[in-house]
Amino acid sequence: MADIGTDHALLPLYLVEQGIVARVIAVEKEAGPAIVARRTVAARGLMDRIEVRVGDGLAPLRPGEAEIIVLAGLGGEKIATILAHGIETARTARQLVLQPMNRAAILRRWLAENAWRIAAETLVAEKKWLYQIITAAPGKEGQLSWLEAELGPCLLASHHPLLPELIRRLIIRYEQELAGLAQASGEQITARRAELRYRLSQLRALR
Repeated sequence: MADIGTDHALLPLYLVEQGIVARVIAVEKEAGPAIVARRTVAARGLMDRIEVRVGDGLAPLRPGEAEIIVLAGLGGEKIATILAHGIETARTARQLVLQPMNRAAILRRWLAENAWRIAAETLVAEKKWLYQIITAAPGKEGQLSWLEAELGPCLLASHHPLLPELIRRLIIRYEQELAGLAQASGEQITARRAELRYRLSQLRALR
């Protein structure tokens, strides 16, 4: 498994210590955070199981080196960019585990357009945050509707217990955007207002 943007290597440590994975490549973009991660790993006596590398995105990985690639704690657009830049390496993995902090719709669309199938999704609540976690595998997804892109096809199909909260937050976001356009004018603004009203009506029907 490879953890891209590992920070203090807490995820690799947990996965190895729990016997979930045998070996982890932990990647950090800058040397300073990588040194901190190495110290943390060394303190737990796991340098033989967790290798910390320095580099941007998937560049430190060789194709086929990681069966599972994790990108967590980044924006959805940033995750999509990292995958796009390292697409040859990404395509040799059997699974991607992704946790976008925002713009999950952009990430889901990128996956669907680049031969990744959304295999599973879940939501995790922690304090005021609601995290979307996406597992993708190689395969054809098909075109996603705007609703599937925003809320997740698997989350919609499974009626996840936290889905109503995700819908509530998305409604608030769209309502705020619509209010911000109240005094604006122009053809594009009018079209966007109509789109937002349509989306809000569909979201409210789901509650």
